[in-house]
Amino acid sequence: MYFPRMNIEQAKSIPIDELLLRLGYAPSRKSHEQFWYLSPLRTESTPSFKVNPNMNSWYDFGTGEGGDIIDLVQKLDGLGSVSDTLARIEGIVGSAQLPVRTRSVTRSIETSPAMELTHIGPVKAKSLQAYLRNRGIEPNIVTPYLREAYYRRDDDSYFALAFENNSGGFELRNSQFKGTLGSKDISTIVGDPSRVMVFEGFFDFLSSVMMNDGLPEATIIVLNSVSMREKAIQEIRNLKPRLIELYRDNDSAGEQLVDYFLKALPDIEVIDKSELYAGNDDLNEWYSSRGKTKATLAR
Repeated sequence: MYFPRMNIEQAKSIPIDELLLRLGYAPSRKSHEQFWYLSPLRTESTPSFKVNPNMNSWYDFGTGEGGDIIDLVQKLDGLGSVSDTLARIEGIVGSAQLPVRTRSVTRSIETSPAMELTHIGPVKAKSLQAYLRNRGIEPNIVTPYLREAYYRRDDDSYFALAFENNSGGFELRNSQFKGTLGSKDISTIVGDPSRVMVFEGFFDFLSSVMMNDGLPEATIIVLNSVSMREKAIQEIRNLKPRLIELYRDNDSAGEQLVDYFLKALPDIEVIDKSELYAGNDDLNEWYSSRGKTKATLAR
């Protein structure tokens, strides 16, 4: 579609994945209706740049930056003004008949008419930062993996930490609330496919980031619920790793999870890592109780 005088809403209706293809960037992998690219913003060997076509948004896990199509083109070309960016987008699109995708962020990630996302951005609320620190997590270190979500339920507004899953939904946490906004799903962060680290919850994953001073060199799968175990198995079968490290909770459900993985993946080495934090409910409880003692999850 060609817009002789493109405005912001017209630009945002252009699918980011189609624009990237026009620029010569093809996705390296598609997973759960999301596209993974080698980042167009920097040099890398493992895809860590994600495009969510449902929300028509992008996120670069390597830099912790993300946004809409205008933010992306500004970053790509180092543009300072919105008007220059719109002109650049118009130049990229030209007369090509790109499909127009209507953005419907709220509709795509709402659980019911009574609960909807109203805003999402960087973690800035002091109460949420304090909540992270109380659980042994330094906000500045985990910035690439967390957002701050404002949402409405009935007539009241709330805010919480938000951890995105593969369906574009969010796991929400604050000191008073634990829930999911949108569809329940696993969360995958692409890394070395030969080694997969599976965590029950995202605070366990964040603990691993703290322990390693950054993202472990592995593909990460966060279950977000033991009920998502079959989705994780399907993802792992596609990856065909040589090793799976399972960071499960120390409870009966966690024990059943180990058995499930061993039976479902007989040809892959599955290591139950719960002995590391024996006597604690999970990895995060163990890590936070140790006063952020340095450790490593490298094998």
